[in-house]
Amino acid sequence: MSVELGEDGPKLAKRLQDDEQQILTQQIAGATSYLSSTRFVWSCTSSWDGIILIISALAAIVGGAVTPAAMILVGQMGQSFRGYFIGETDGSAFQAQVIRTTLLYVYLAVAEFFAIYIATVGFTMSGEHIAQRIRERYLAAVLRQNIAYFEGIGVGEIANCITADTNLIQDAITGKASLTLSAIGSFVAAFIISFVQSWRLALVLLPAIVAIVGSMSIGASFMVKYTIRSLGSYSQGASIAEEAISSIETVAACGMQETLVQRYDQHLITARKAGLKSGISLAIMIAVMNAAIFWSYGLAFWQGSRFLVVDQVNLANILTILYATINGAFALGNVAPYAQAFVSGVAATQKISQTVSRQCKLIDPSVSTGERPSETIGRIELRNVKHVYPSRPELTVLHGLDLIFAEGKMTAIVGPSGCGKSTIVGLLERFYGPVGGDIVLDGRDIATLNLTWLRQQIGLVSQEPTLFSTTIFENIRYGLIGTSVEDAPNQEIEELVISAARTANAYEFITALPDGFQTHVGDRGSLLSGGQKQRIAIARAIIKNPKILLLDEATSALDVKSERLVQKGLDNAAKGRTTIVIAHRLSTITAADNIVVMSEGQIVEQGTHNGLLEKRSIYYDLIEKQRIHAEKQNALIAVEEPVTAVSEKHPIITDQVKQGKEKQSDESTSSTEWKESEYSTWKLVRFVAGLNRGQTIPMLGGLLFSIIAGAAHPTQSVFFAKMVSSLSRTSSNYDALRRDVNYWSWMYLMIGFTTLIGWLGQGVCFAYYSQSLTHRARRQTLETILHQDIGLFSSPQYSSGMLTATLSTSASNLAGMSGVTLGTAFVILTTLIAGFVLSAAIGWKLALVCACMIPIQLGCGLLRLKALAILESKSRKAYEASATYACEASAAIRTVASLTLEQHIQKTYHGILSASRRSSLLSITQSSVLYAASQSFNFLCSALAFWYGSRLVMTDHYSMFQFFVCYTAIIAGSYSAGAIFAFAPDMGKAKSAARDIKNLMDRPVSIDSRRSRDGMRRSVVEGHIQLEHVTFSYPTRSDRTALEEVNLTVEPGQYVALVGSSGSGKSTIVSLLERFFDPSSGRVLVDHQDIKSWSVKDYRSHISLVSQTPTLYDGNIRDNILLGMGGDAETISEDAICRVCKEANIYDFVSSLPDGFETIVGARGTMLSGGQKQRIAIARALLRNPRVLLLDEATSALDSESEKVVQVALDAASRGRTTVAVAHRISTVQNADCIYVLESGRIVEQGNHQTLMALKGRYYELVKLQSVE
Repeated sequence: MSVELGEDGPKLAKRLQDDEQQILTQQIAGATSYLSSTRFVWSCTSSWDGIILIISALAAIVGGAVTPAAMILVGQMGQSFRGYFIGETDGSAFQAQVIRTTLLYVYLAVAEFFAIYIATVGFTMSGEHIAQRIRERYLAAVLRQNIAYFEGIGVGEIANCITADTNLIQDAITGKASLTLSAIGSFVAAFIISFVQSWRLALVLLPAIVAIVGSMSIGASFMVKYTIRSLGSYSQGASIAEEAISSIETVAACGMQETLVQRYDQHLITARKAGLKSGISLAIMIAVMNAAIFWSYGLAFWQGSRFLVVDQVNLANILTILYATINGAFALGNVAPYAQAFVSGVAATQKISQTVSRQCKLIDPSVSTGERPSETIGRIELRNVKHVYPSRPELTVLHGLDLIFAEGKMTAIVGPSGCGKSTIVGLLERFYGPVGGDIVLDGRDIATLNLTWLRQQIGLVSQEPTLFSTTIFENIRYGLIGTSVEDAPNQEIEELVISAARTANAYEFITALPDGFQTHVGDRGSLLSGGQKQRIAIARAIIKNPKILLLDEATSALDVKSERLVQKGLDNAAKGRTTIVIAHRLSTITAADNIVVMSEGQIVEQGTHNGLLEKRSIYYDLIEKQRIHAEKQNALIAVEEPVTAVSEKHPIITDQVKQGKEKQSDESTSSTEWKESEYSTWKLVRFVAGLNRGQTIPMLGGLLFSIIAGAAHPTQSVFFAKMVSSLSRTSSNYDALRRDVNYWSWMYLMIGFTTLIGWLGQGVCFAYYSQSLTHRARRQTLETILHQDIGLFSSPQYSSGMLTATLSTSASNLAGMSGVTLGTAFVILTTLIAGFVLSAAIGWKLALVCACMIPIQLGCGLLRLKALAILESKSRKAYEASATYACEASAAIRTVASLTLEQHIQKTYHGILSASRRSSLLSITQSSVLYAASQSFNFLCSALAFWYGSRLVMTDHYSMFQFFVCYTAIIAGSYSAGAIFAFAPDMGKAKSAARDIKNLMDRPVSIDSRRSRDGMRRSVVEGHIQLEHVTFSYPTRSDRTALEEVNLTVEPGQYVALVGSSGSGKSTIVSLLERFFDPSSGRVLVDHQDIKSWSVKDYRSHISLVSQTPTLYDGNIRDNILLGMGGDAETISEDAICRVCKEANIYDFVSSLPDGFETIVGARGTMLSGGQKQRIAIARALLRNPRVLLLDEATSALDSESEKVVQVALDAASRGRTTVAVAHRISTVQNADCIYVLESGRIVEQGNHQTLMALKGRYYELVKLQSVE
């Protein structure tokens, strides 16, 4: 959480009582019952999956144990070879022994196939089930958290947990658990066999076990420590990325791309350092393990020869023990790289478990306890309520508030921004709990009521409406969740939806759309205008016929016409229910039964509209400040003819799609039509290498050390064969036997040190290379995303949640082409090639015959890689869709909570994941068959080697040395060929990730601010603006025209206003001026130059945009004001910051805060009110000192007093600048030099205020509708 309790404790003690401090602490920290990683994963495992896991684990252990069991046959064959060479066994007996051993190897191959197949299928399928439940439990845990939790965590962090972190857990279970258990089975079986063969010699090998287990234990502890740090930094970076992607228009308009990428990069650097330390820990662990294996060989041969001399063991015992030990240790050595996956999975599990275990007992919608009264009257009382926000414990927002909301009556709350109006709404919805006092509904403290039941009695429309990425129909229908008609017949639900849409004045614009109610609204409603979103939100709130209606600036985003009509609908909807209205526009609450005026968290006066006017006090002053003060206008308004709404005379066809995909010029390919490409593996490898350009030294160093490490096994095959030859000597040559054994034991000691250096060097080099690649991939991917055409982000497949998930998972999955995977692949490849070359040089016939099995293994591996790539592609799409859905729900947590959608969202999320899991069954089965086949071929290769080797010994007089060199080297190569494709899942994910990132980076961008050298650059801009015959259609609605033949001229320094109904094309003109889009036809000129000829970055640097919905970013107030300055931020003085804050009427508020400009605003500015956020956004725009100022409803979120002060500041800021203002409130633009009235994408009137009023046309109607009189 952003609030450190230990630091704030002294502050809290001074201001709050102990019981108040306890209430606040519970909301901040919650209650956590921590589960260990193992217990948490097991708690997400069903009984059926548990049974499958147990069976799969046993199969994996059996599959691993088969290999050392086969070494008994190797020992027996070694003894037979020795007997044949020294004449103790004749040819026929020798041949019979070979045939029997060959058949046993075939049987073992069959057993290995079924064991590995069962283990792989079982772990993969159960792993997917478990990962799904972890995702579902995590999302459920997130949705049940109190709102205070979300003030300290970003949506990007949630997206990262639900995608990248759960992928790590799934990979540890599905991809690595089976391999690890097989390796452990092999290792344990090897030592059991060794003890059975000769307990004395087996005891000699115990130090190797201690060294291996000790290095794994110590290395894993360091890896967990650093991996948790790395994952934490990635999650924090993901929040920054999600904030940037979800507010791409603000980012592009202010040129924030580089600044936000640098912020993101700071977290990546921290993650990279921690990741490198984890990689080095892994490298040391693997190096020690592999070195210990070779040292144990030397020790075993040396001591074994001594036992052999005194007849305590025979050659069969020594060979069985050594081969079993070699294979067991080799298996454990190969599985060591998987430790990173396990450690990452453990770290991710601990992180997710903390959230799942967290509970806020005061506010938890998942609990079923609490009263559920059978009847709701709707009388609400606030009794001595005191409130402190958990994120800002040093400030008291409400001071002992006493207030009654009478049942069935409308109560309006007015006052300056930040006075506590919206806080009351948050308390009534129980987003927060008050630290003092009681809130009572119908005589019951709401804290004793069931939270879900309480929220189902309330309909909420907030200041910033949130829609979900689905159809208009579904968005409205969400209001029925939890009601008695939730599962009503479709026809009845349809009637309710249509009725609600009519009441909210949304029916006309909805039915005018090509798909009507089935129109997809885009990511967070991005395909609709602000007014349209607001009306759908109102329809959603009133459809369930709530007993209590909370309207928090419900009509703030509507134009004058729509506001009046919607207000009538709300007035009708308010009848018979308790209605609480938060309002800045006083014209909307004149009919309220009671008006409460607040200031600084206290009530200063209350009464009816007329009663408060008679007092001529604070409310009267607010009314006066909001009146339109032109005498001519008042005279013109006082006419007898009735006012007819614009829409009644001239129906508006809504074409507003504020974030449609970018329309490309005729000469270029439309990004909308651009299709993703499939790339060859080689092209993707080159692409990944290009991402990490400049890291040649670590790559070459890693390759060199990999060759050293990989050559160790073929080299030791020579040592091994020499040892076997020496131990096969007769009793008369024991002195020579001891001399040779001593020599080759020293060679094993030396090769151990060489191996230590090789594995350590390659591990460190590739860890550095991998961390660098992940760092650069993440940074470049975010940079690419932030420079895409604005229209891309309105497409469902490129929603902010989807892109954030891609950023987190794809960049991480690229590690499958680097790091441990790449290093191990190089080592295995070296072992394979060197082993074959050595064998061919010493015994080419046996080498060629035995090596013929390896291509079959490689073929199985490649086929498996292809099958896994298909599986990964399916899974990626499904998980991205599910991640987008989860992201969307988390980002709209207040809307989700108020609509009690938690259960619905969990059910839908479960359906998305389940569909993905079912579709992957075939791919899992196919890939498991291929992997099992590749592993069983090792035994067939051994069978072939013994059968054909024995023939060569008998007919071609192969020596014992030749046979064992070829056998040991080829078998090592065979195991390597099988082991390399154990990384197939990682390779498949890496290939898919590389394709996704390359497709994104190859996507054509028509309006790219990175191409700063392209186009015209001007140091001085006059600000002359002209639209010549501009026609524009958003690509997502190319059949509808948003602007048609618009001609508009703005002289330098002029203040021009754009007014009209919602969806008439006002904001579209602003988007064209910001060059978010290019017109379909016509030209946009600035200083008589087509803006297409300008450098995009330079052009936007001369423009500042303040949009209708202010966007702030997690950080302090100072950072948010400086964000629009890019690289010039360091040159901005404190005086300049203070000056623009005073102009934006935010300075006094900032100065009153304990931390001043260093005050943290929270994710998306959640710690500030809407008005405060808007004024900071205005200060940010003014600091840029633009030549052209674009105001898209810049004062819509301000109260009357702040609006007037800020408007004066904006008027002052406009002097000497060209200003284009989009406005619904006519009072803010009546002094404009020219006012353009738009309707249905056309300019229907233009002129100044007096001229347009004299026309008595569209503008006159809009003004009359807004008059408070």
